[in-house]
Amino acid sequence: MFKLNINGLLYEYQPPMSTFDLLTYLGFNTDLILVDYNGTLLPKEQWEVLSLKEGDSLEILTLAGGG
Repeated sequence: MFKLNINGLLYEYQPPMSTFDLLTYLGFNTDLILVDYNGTLLPKEQWEVLSLKEGDSLEILTLAGGG
């Protein structure tokens, strides 16, 4: 099992896993989020091709509307 940090919490996962695989496994609506990958905003077109590595850090930001 590999470990990574998601929104400040440590998680274990079984590689190989893409960013998109992780997001859908965790139940995120991928149309309404942004992903910061190791300090850099990750373009959505890279979610399916970027394989997560041991020690990666993700911040998952949910977009919210309001008035």
